[in-house]
Amino acid sequence: MDALIAAVTRPVTGEPALTTMLAEVARLLTDALGADGCLVFLAESGGDLVLAASHPRVASTGPPVRVPEGSGLAGRAAADGVPVSCEDDSPRHPGHREVLGLGAGQTVSRLCVPARVAGGGSCAVLAVHSRTRREFGGAEVDAAQRVADLVGLRVCVAAALATMRDHQDEWDAVVAGAVAAQEAERRRVAADLHDGLTQAIASLTFHLSAADVALGDGDVGYVAEQVAAARSLADLALGETRSAITGLHSPVLDDQGLAAGLAAMARAVPGLRVEVDAAEFPVPHHVGTSLFRIAQESVQNVVKHAGASRAVIRLAKHGHMVMLSVTDDGCGFDAPGQASTYGLRGMAERVHLLGGRLRIGSQPGEGTTVEVTVPTVL
Repeated sequence: MDALIAAVTRPVTGEPALTTMLAEVARLLTDALGADGCLVFLAESGGDLVLAASHPRVASTGPPVRVPEGSGLAGRAAADGVPVSCEDDSPRHPGHREVLGLGAGQTVSRLCVPARVAGGGSCAVLAVHSRTRREFGGAEVDAAQRVADLVGLRVCVAAALATMRDHQDEWDAVVAGAVAAQEAERRRVAADLHDGLTQAIASLTFHLSAADVALGDGDVGYVAEQVAAARSLADLALGETRSAITGLHSPVLDDQGLAAGLAAMARAVPGLRVEVDAAEFPVPHHVGTSLFRIAQESVQNVVKHAGASRAVIRLAKHGHMVMLSVTDDGCGFDAPGQASTYGLRGMAERVHLLGGRLRIGSQPGEGTTVEVTVPTVL
């Protein structure tokens, strides 16, 4: 037995490919028990067993053999967590009989041992078979069970690593999306400053220079005209600066809450009538900030792309969920095919970080609705 455990430990701990490891363990167990072969079934989340490896290798072009939960010797071993043996087993499933090499009316001696996991349950079953009728002795059952438990450890580790990789890939995608959203926000602010504030300051400089020249010529009337134009541009630059600051940070949001922040943001939107239907209620700061940014991005998309005359922001709380929607009467688009064109990916990343759901409803000529539902701990 010790020699078998030592031999099995090498592939279990050293072979990186799970199916290759399982096939090697099946070979070692087959040889150690003097059997004709061994099938290795992995347990799915629903309880069914699926053939994952075998010795000798099964050549099959069809789907892998599937054993329903609790069915047959292998299913019973997995469900009960104890070895099951039979000297004259006759599986009913045609695919199962095929991989065992059984003809009509033939039987096979089998030993099925569960790969047990901590806390109860089984993650796999090792099913040894012999076409020569025989009984598997107690020492053989004990050896097979020790091998199966080693396999169980490896299968659990593989599943944990796969879950970690999935979470890592998901987290990497979230981080990449968040960085992309931040860069998009920076580009938007830079564009707004260039289009508004920079041009206003450049024109302001021109008018002040013209006033300076006219002052030297004694043309007081022209100087007054240039100073008035410069003052108007200074007011415009101040408004653009305030708008940019509001885009980066909303003091109303911090001081008075999400509903007040949305109302203040709506009043500052140029060229679009934005109505706000929102009641004030407590939400965690990170939830409120994210919803404010989503509403802000949605309204900016309406201004830039929708050609709308009106938009409505609605905010409501239903139990432990908060729902935010932004609806416009603009040109709409073919959702979801063009969603990424209008910068909705950044919103999706924000919603994903909150564990919420984003829905985009739009049709050409019928406007657009952006709806976000997120959980809140309050």
